[in-house]
Amino acid sequence: MFNNKIKIIVLIIFILSLTLTFTTEMKAEKRTVVDMMGREVKVPEKVERVITTYTPATQFVMALGADGRLVSGASGLPNQTIFTKINPKINELPNVGSKNKGVNIESIMELNPDLVIMFPHGDGIETADRLKELGIATLVINPESLSQIRETNQLLGKALNLEKKAKKVDEQYQKIMKISERTKNIAESERKKVYFANSELLDTVGENILQTDLIEKAGAINPAKKAKKGFIKSSSEELIKWNPDYIIVSQFYRKSLDKLKNEEKYQSISAFQDNNIYRIPSNLEPWDYPSPSSALIIPWLAKKVYPEKFADLSLEKIVNDFYKELYGKTFSEYDGELN
Repeated sequence: MFNNKIKIIVLIIFILSLTLTFTTEMKAEKRTVVDMMGREVKVPEKVERVITTYTPATQFVMALGADGRLVSGASGLPNQTIFTKINPKINELPNVGSKNKGVNIESIMELNPDLVIMFPHGDGIETADRLKELGIATLVINPESLSQIRETNQLLGKALNLEKKAKKVDEQYQKIMKISERTKNIAESERKKVYFANSELLDTVGENILQTDLIEKAGAINPAKKAKKGFIKSSSEELIKWNPDYIIVSQFYRKSLDKLKNEEKYQSISAFQDNNIYRIPSNLEPWDYPSPSSALIIPWLAKKVYPEKFADLSLEKIVNDFYKELYGKTFSEYDGELN
């Protein structure tokens, strides 16, 4: 009996040592992944400890169902309640800095991550290269268009060994692209002009930025596109000259729509005359902010701008199916409202 017990103990120790050896070898093995800045990064075969340094990165990890691997993550903004609905403990994670304030390399090192996901702005790329020199796999993402959102999903799916899940997520984007394709035969002269307002009416966007890409994918034109690249501070005169057919405002827009609609100096603009001024919907998160969910602006806007072409489109079904695949529950089950 005693000898049998000894044999069992020895067997358990042997199995545990094999498991530890296998895990160590998995971590030691590396794969080459090319990030969105074209940087070649050696990523461990098994990624168990992940740090995200800005909000979009956290949400892309969550969309892949990997938020349990986060050892530090940029938490959601006040109007991104989807974060805590998916993971109530997400805001309890240690903080290593942010895009705006910079990241603390020592804090990152102390958490011993397998992978760090960085932002492309400011000193993001420089910090990523520094971490890489210190032996920490660090990827830079840049989800500033629908194609880049899809690329971000696929990149992180590969890095996290969640390529099957990433493929499922991408199928949702493919469905949205089919909606976009229904606008391709609209003549340029017949395309509606859609102006996007950020936190203030005259804070808008031009070329090479997410909101412009989503407006175009919905079959419309951003009249501010030719003014400048990136974020733009426009003027009342420019807005009146552009004469948009529709105005859509961010979830971050500070004023009420009723107050905006009654501004006298803009009453000559088509969007004001036809009462075509809308806030981008979703009480769970701002779709106009770079995230996996940003693509949902396309069906929402297409249905607003070309109602006759999309009369058969159920926005509620598209949104519910999208959230179910990415976040485990439907938009409605998360108490989402398309307000």
